[in-house]
Amino acid sequence: MMARSPLLCLALAAVAAGFAGPGASYATRTSLRSTLNPMEELAQQAKVAAYSVSAAAIATKISMKIAEKEDQLPEGTVPIVQEFMRTYLEVVAQQGRDPMDKVPVLKQYLGLVEDQLEDPFVFAPYHTAWTAANGAAVDHLEMDTAFMEPMLDRSDSVLVGEANLDKIEAQLAAGDNVVLLSNHQTEADPSCWSFILDGKHEALARSMILVAGDRVTTDVVAVPFSKARNLLCIFSKRHIENPPEQKATKMRHNAKTMSAMLKLLKGGGQCIWVAPSGGRDRPDPETGKYAVAPFDDKSVEMFRLMGSKAGTTTHYYPVAMMTHRLFPPPKKLTAGALGEPRVAMRGSVNVKIGDEIDFDEVTRQGCLVDGFPEGCVDDREAAAAAAAEYAHLQVKAGYEDLVAAALARDSPYYDN
Repeated sequence: MMARSPLLCLALAAVAAGFAGPGASYATRTSLRSTLNPMEELAQQAKVAAYSVSAAAIATKISMKIAEKEDQLPEGTVPIVQEFMRTYLEVVAQQGRDPMDKVPVLKQYLGLVEDQLEDPFVFAPYHTAWTAANGAAVDHLEMDTAFMEPMLDRSDSVLVGEANLDKIEAQLAAGDNVVLLSNHQTEADPSCWSFILDGKHEALARSMILVAGDRVTTDVVAVPFSKARNLLCIFSKRHIENPPEQKATKMRHNAKTMSAMLKLLKGGGQCIWVAPSGGRDRPDPETGKYAVAPFDDKSVEMFRLMGSKAGTTTHYYPVAMMTHRLFPPPKKLTAGALGEPRVAMRGSVNVKIGDEIDFDEVTRQGCLVDGFPEGCVDDREAAAAAAAEYAHLQVKAGYEDLVAAALARDSPYYDN
């Protein structure tokens, strides 16, 4: 890593000088309702107001320094980073916490952004997490955890299907592989995994391999967080033709990623998380409600094919994630677009691990005559479609369970 440019580090040091002064089950969830008496409530409101003023002042100083680097940042990045920092600090203040406490991690994060600008890091098809345990000079996972901490509310977070997690860990220990077929809602989903699996399942969170699209490995705002994870880096079909002249290069990269994945699977004991939809769920433009995006037939089939080629047993589990409150995705998808706005918001992590899917059982029934028995399949494409649809239905049902649970407990974050 190159020596860090001092600009943003000095800016945050100046700010510090100038302004000195995992998840519960449904049954055990802590109540979110305030237990403060009226006088305590007024005192808390006064503290929040004071810290909000401090947060705004800190954000203003940071913004001014960021603006001075506009010529070195990708076009449109300055207001994105400014709003990211402003909303992040306000999240801290709204909890009645001194935003100055988070200046050190902001200093570290912005320094890592500058590192990326000065010496752009190109992710290999398979990227191993930059952590102290892996010998990295900077533990990006430690930074990620400290950064995300004020935005994740453990008292409203839920993990359903922990018995299936125990099965997954036993299968991995036996040398089998596991593929988690999941929906995807926020850029922070990798952080959500670390958060919800903290404690008993921390080793699984650290070893998990995530399939990552090119946006989070090329956007300078996202790269410091992406380095914290084990990644299989691909160009999604949404972006592979943008720009058209790079399509062949991107396809070669994807082929190398598939080879790396097959090698990992042949070694056994690998857990891979993938969103077969190819991207994040987005809200319905009319209702604003989120729904699990359809799974791509070829994506599910490709993972089944890789699993069958590995020579080791591969297990498939459906996973539902309700996390869109954290860094909500843009309402509209712009193909090939990078540098999307980031608005930091506090939320909880809701994950349901469904029962293992037996794809042979799902797809093996052939048709006796056309369309009979109902759901029968006669060819490979039909079988792939049946497998993807079945997996999607399992995730969709799990997601609906998470929504219902959030409504039942009167979650302050999620109602869809």
